[in-house]
Amino acid sequence: MRALTKRGKNAQSHPPNFAEKVDSLLFMARFILEGSTDPFLRVDLTQGDMIHAESGAMASMSSTLELKGKARGGMLSGLMRKALAGESFFMQEISAELGDGTVRLAPSVPGEVRVIDLTNDCWFVGDGGFLACDDEITLETKRQKLSGALLGGTGGLFILKATGTGSLAVSAFGAITEVELNGQDELIVDNGHVVAWQDTLEYTPSISTKKSGGILSKLGGSLKSGEGVVMRFSGRGRVLVSSRSRPSFISWLVPQLPSKK
Repeated sequence: MRALTKRGKNAQSHPPNFAEKVDSLLFMARFILEGSTDPFLRVDLTQGDMIHAESGAMASMSSTLELKGKARGGMLSGLMRKALAGESFFMQEISAELGDGTVRLAPSVPGEVRVIDLTNDCWFVGDGGFLACDDEITLETKRQKLSGALLGGTGGLFILKATGTGSLAVSAFGAITEVELNGQDELIVDNGHVVAWQDTLEYTPSISTKKSGGILSKLGGSLKSGEGVVMRFSGRGRVLVSSRSRPSFISWLVPQLPSKK
């Protein structure tokens, strides 16, 4: 599986010094949010810049920019995500080939967009949460544990791992709130509301908020309470949580649709 890196170069294996950080930032695209409700993500690129975006995210762009489709996380990984998780096989690669330009990106569902500034660190993004990132960010498809994947609801078998220095844009169905853990508490989040989290956190999928009991007991309690699958986070770091759940909305919407006669 090949990761996406800046112009085909390998990501740095050592922490960047101040001069390297400044030099890197000078050649990065600018990520700007336009609008307060269901915003656009505007990205200003100078000639030679490149970004990666979710498939179908481009709403408008300058004629100086070029858009290409690229297998997400590599050809084999893209095929596996399509077959097992039902996700888009391709992502968009937008580059400033002929000169400076601007592209406006829009998420697939109504809701908030959050830009995360990475400085030689790492975030995990749940299914449907990725919108765009700098070309300096390395994207990898990470396979979850089989048990977690089978019980992960929207998590499927894969999550997206973003590593490096630059801007990472995530989107959610509804509003986004940030919860910071101090290393003492455990945070339990319904899986459909998880947007992204730092890799400094430990996370475990579970079919119940209960800590005790067997799998049948937990499954029965989950069905009765309607809580569904949850993610347990512990350690130090930040978690982004959405106010709306796509699976819950779909579960509500489907019965409202007219039936075929």
